[in-house]
Amino acid sequence: MNFAWRNAGLNYLQASNIAARALRRVLVAEKRVETEKREHFTVKVAKWTAGKGPETSAIPSIQTRTGAEL
Repeated sequence: MNFAWRNAGLNYLQASNIAARALRRVLVAEKRVETEKREHFTVKVAKWTAGKGPETSAIPSIQTRTGAEL
């Protein structure tokens, strides 16, 4: 069984990015603003040497929508 995105020469990540972009375009303005806020993220890179990582520090807890801490 071949998937349509595979037949089109795309990998899963490319196909899901295209689907997400199409969904964002058709959202109502209010929902579009909410999703645009979630698109931005930060990547943290740490250099390991001799099998040891950098010093770690405490990360504040994250509050979920239900109020639970992670």
